[in-house]
Amino acid sequence: MLSPRLQTVANFIPKGVVLADIGTDHAYLAIEVVSQGICKYAFACDLHPSPLKIAKKNIETAGLSDKIETRLGDGLSVIKPSEADCIVIAGMGGMRIWNIILEGIAQACVAKLILQPQHDVVLLRKNLHSSGFEIIDEVLIREKDHFYVVISSEYTGDKYSWSEREYFLGKYLIEKGGNDFNAFLQNERNKINAYISQINDDNALANARMRWEWLV
Repeated sequence: MLSPRLQTVANFIPKGVVLADIGTDHAYLAIEVVSQGICKYAFACDLHPSPLKIAKKNIETAGLSDKIETRLGDGLSVIKPSEADCIVIAGMGGMRIWNIILEGIAQACVAKLILQPQHDVVLLRKNLHSSGFEIIDEVLIREKDHFYVVISSEYTGDKYSWSEREYFLGKYLIEKGGNDFNAFLQNERNKINAYISQINDDNALANARMRWEWLV
């Protein structure tokens, strides 16, 4: 059984695709979506040998060695362009995710991207838009006291632009609203209030107050 965060990632994966799970860790996501018939094949990829060894054992235990292949390497270098229809990069910082996309741009431009940044979400959104990737949808997940965003994106070659508030909070998250989003807003207000109480720089203070107003 997947965590709410990984289950939300899985919900974005189209049925019948070949998946590349970058930073697979123990291959829980790949095993789930293949065993449920969502993906016909998956590449479980990781930079580190130790978790990939555990992933391979988990795949064998699940009886899916003929449908899930483990690959050791950095980012998207482990797959060829068009080898995967859908690429998941989850559980990393937003800038790390973006660097993986840039370094594997040939692979990223021909696949659906499902991204789950741990932080630097705003920068990831802006970089996607400025580089021709459309943000198709976003979902906010709450796990205990932590909030995560899952982003669905595809390359179109067009440039996109949101308002600064939309980049900060997520255009689709604003439109959807809901209890979790309201809790997220309150959490952000608390963080900004704590930040404001500790800074003396006028420019930083003005920027923080502007962001606080976006949360009202």
